[in-house]
Parts: sequence; C-alpha cells; structure tokens
Amino acid sequence: MTPRVTAKIKRSLKAAAVVGLAGLAAFFVAQPFVQIDDHGRDYLDGKAPTFMDSEAEHSAMARPELTDSESEDRATRPVETHVKVGSGDTLSDVLLRAGVDGVEASQAIDALRGVFNPRALKAGQKVKVTFERSPHGFGHGGFQMVSLNADAMRVVGAAKDANGHFSGIETQKQVSKQVAHNSGQIKSSLFESAQNAGVPIPIVMAMIKALSYDVDFQRDIQSGDEFSVVYEGFYDTKGRLVQQGEMLYAAINLAGTPIAMYRFDNGQGTVEYFNEKGESVKKALLKTPVDGARITSGFGMRNHPILGFTKMHKGIDFGVPTGTPIQAAGDGAVEIAGFNGSYGNYVRLRHGSNVGTAYAHMSRIATGIKPGKHVSQGQIIGFVGTTGRSTGAHLHYEVLRGDTQINPLSMKMPTSTRLAGRDLERFKAVKRDTDVLMVKIPPSTRLAANALGKSAALTN
Repeated sequence: MTPRVTAKIKRSLKAAAVVGLAGLAAFFVAQPFVQIDDHGRDYLDGKAPTFMDSEAEHSAMARPELTDSESEDRATRPVETHVKVGSGDTLSDVLLRAGVDGVEASQAIDALRGVFNPRALKAGQKVKVTFERSPHGFGHGGFQMVSLNADAMRVVGAAKDANGHFSGIETQKQVSKQVAHNSGQIKSSLFESAQNAGVPIPIVMAMIKALSYDVDFQRDIQSGDEFSVVYEGFYDTKGRLVQQGEMLYAAINLAGTPIAMYRFDNGQGTVEYFNEKGESVKKALLKTPVDGARITSGFGMRNHPILGFTKMHKGIDFGVPTGTPIQAAGDGAVEIAGFNGSYGNYVRLRHGSNVGTAYAHMSRIATGIKPGKHVSQGQIIGFVGTTGRSTGAHLHYEVLRGDTQINPLSMKMPTSTRLAGRDLERFKAVKRDTDVLMVKIPPSTRLAANALGKSAALTN
C-alpha cells in the first residue's frame, strides 16, 4: 500500500470518529435527564436490581403511592435511637452519647428518679432515646423521651411535655400469672433432668437448695429416681416467661423413699419449706458445706497418707478444686480462725446446743471471719486449699459435740422449726390447696392463676 493510500484511510477513520461522537452527543442532548428509580437505588445500596421485560410489567410491580395521611404520619414520626449501656456507663453518659443536650439529660434523669434509680442501670442494658423528626429531612429534632426496661415487668422513662418539662413515666407490661407443674425421671443429674423437663434454671436451683438438707446429690441420687415441682411464672401475651415466680412444691423419690416439701409464708415475713408434718426442711447444719463435693476419705481408722501408719480420721475429706467456696454449715459464731498446725488455715464455729463444726486446709480464710464474728448458714467462710498436713486440695470437715469429733454422716440433724397451733392449721390448708393444684394441672402443663377454679389447662 502506497503512503498516499495509507494517509487517505487515516483521514477517513478520523472523520468517521468525529461524526460518531457528534451523533452520540446529539442523542444524549435530545434525551431528558436520567432519573434514578428504585432499581438505581438498589445499585447504590449494593443490591442486585430486578429488571422488567416490559413497561406493563414494570407498572404492575410499581410500589403503591402513599396516601396523604400516611405521608404525614411518616413525616412526623419520632426518631428512636437504642443505646447499649457500656461497662461503667451512667445514664448521663448514655444520653450524651445519643446526642441529648447536657441540661436536658440532667432534667430527664431527675424526673426518672421518681420511678427508677439510675444507679441500677446495668452494663448491656438497652436504653431507648426518642427525638422529634428533623424538619430538614436528616438528623433529628429535639429530645423528647428516654425509656428502658426496669425489670421484666416494668418499663420506665421520662418524657417532655408541651411546656418543656420532664416527668417520670411507668408502664406495667401485660403479663399473666400462671402455675406450672413439671415432673420427670432423673437420668444423669437432677439439674440436667429438670432442665430437660422444661423447669426454668432459677426453679431448679431453688429445688436443689431446698432438698440439699436431706439429699446428698453426689451419693444419694440414682438413675431412675423421680422428681416433681410446682411453681409460678409470669408470661407475656406471646406465652414467653418474663419473670420467675415462687416454687410452691418440690419432691424427689429416692429408690422408693419420697421426700416432699411445701412453701409456707407465716404472714410475718418468713417464708420456708416444710415437709408434710409441718417440720422445716431447713436443718441446723448443711449436709455438705461445699458444692460438687465427693468424699475422698471418710470418718474412722485409716492408714494416714503422710504419716504412714494407721490413725483415727476424725472428719470427712471432700475432694474439690482449690478456691472452691466453703459455706458455714449452720448459724453460729466463729470460735477459732487462723493457722492451726497440721490443720493449716482453720476455722471452727460454735452453733449452740453444744454442737460445733471445723474446716481445715483452707487456701485462705474469707475476709471478716475472725473470733467472735456471727455467721449465718451458707455464708462463705473460706476457700478450699491444701495448707498444713495435706497431700492435695480438699476440705477436711468435722462435726463436734462438745470437744469430741463425731461422724457427720451418722448424726441426725435436728430441724430448725416445727409448726404448731394456728400456724400448723394454716400450713395444712396451704398443703391441701397445693395438692389440689397438682391434680388439676397434669405434669408438663401450666394453668392461668385466675383460672385455677376452671378446667382449662394451657400446654407448656
């Protein structure tokens, strides 16, 4: 190809390009401005658009237009912000973080104090802060209200009126009180089996605490033993448990031997559980002063693991990890607290009626436990360790009559209270009512408290 032909071709291509660009520009000039419709917004939002095959299909899929009232409602609807309370946060911190003016935050908190203590705010709790809608279409307007769940039953807050003054508000949630009845067979443990039967954890723990005076959960319970429990609960309109009520009755059948207990309020502020005879299940001493314990050495003669010869073992050793809390077996006063030779860190309590208990080999004694100090049953007095003459972490536990150690497992623990007179008659009436409840409410069901005289049961 000659240079002259090549130059001619280049001039033709350049002219064609200019004409093409001009034509394309003329096309866009002739068109109206392109508007971003809902599909375009999908692109902006990072969503894949849905394309229509025809204008008719596009029209059929178009969103309905808002009515005037709906548009007005949307334009005036308040702006709500939910703020999660952080560790160490005060309510003032939460409101300021949400964008509330400092003066108004203080006014709202002062008004709230009438229905809720702001210091009771907990980390992780959610606080709803409400503002007016901004007239500019972005951000928010003035602060209007703060509200939060005070507990499972109440919503509290502070709201601003038309004059700009704040006042406390309190709303009770719509709940119904119901009584539930669960029973089952124990397979591995009472805790696990009761949970599998639908018993809430707080009620399971109440069962274990009440039964622990008569039952050693490490040794007494066998697979196949049965349990039963009746308790109250407060449920919302969707049937969800929002607050736990009281345990009314609990029973366990150990190899054919039943142990049952009933809740009784004496009307003077004391609530306890009593057996069928009206005797308190609470004993003078706990059967086991540490949770999850297993006996590693019993009471009696044994070959001493350190001294190497046969010697009287005057207590019971419970094998539990270092640091496990040790509870006072009963109400009493501290007689000795400190290091005591081969016992290591040692506490001895006097419980009255010439009965005492002793706790040895502690890693440390609890703060405030010193001679003369009064303690209550279940109070933490120290922590498991291996001080003194010890081969490993355990609690050496003794029960003394006078100054002589006796076998804790063979000692019959006296009950703390026996009902008599009018209290006993009132207890018998409560027991009858509870027994009737168990007949009316089959296991694994619950009945509305206001329908206890009716036959309708609500399945759990």
